[in-house]
Amino acid sequence: MRSLKLVLLATVIGALPTTANAALVGSMGGGSGPFLSLSSAGLNGGAVATLTGGTVYNSDRPFADMPAGTIFGNNFLAAGPLAGQPATLSFTSPISYLSFLWGSPDTYNRLTVNTNVSSYAFTATGLGFPVTDGNQSFSQYVQFAASAGETITSVSFVNNPAADAFETANYSITAAVPEPATWAMMLVGFGMVGAASRYRRRSVRSAIA
Repeated sequence: MRSLKLVLLATVIGALPTTANAALVGSMGGGSGPFLSLSSAGLNGGAVATLTGGTVYNSDRPFADMPAGTIFGNNFLAAGPLAGQPATLSFTSPISYLSFLWGSPDTYNRLTVNTNVSSYAFTATGLGFPVTDGNQSFSQYVQFAASAGETITSVSFVNNPAADAFETANYSITAAVPEPATWAMMLVGFGMVGAASRYRRRSVRSAIA
């Protein structure tokens, strides 16, 4: 009977939607909130994402300026040779959407968004920022949306060549929600396993009788 359960589960898992057409799209935009708190523990005290590397500041530094437009808690994350790099935010649960404020963008900034499928590299130039010379009075919101079964698991910031800092703030996310087809197949699978268990109990009672 155990082998029957395993076969049933394997059938259900095999029928789940695949990520063959998965994609992550990065673009300028976002910033509508609600914004998450940022600290040395990560986002919302580490409950949403844990932080490794980098440094969280609440005021300007000679090598890192608070992004223009920082509004939540006046904290910002800096990654660089003096702040520590890479700075990585690892999400405690998969998310389907991420937005944050990118401060004083320059050509040194390197962003990597990791998903359950792949890793994607982004630069300020590649995203089409109108300013990429490190102007400290300029900031830009960026957003990253996953689709077709792909979910965001972490995001990393680094400066290459190692100079000054990569500053970000005002994070917002959308938690990943299983697709309707996934829910349906999971429910069918649980039902099949439950039916197999009931059948086994009936068979045992019949044998005893």
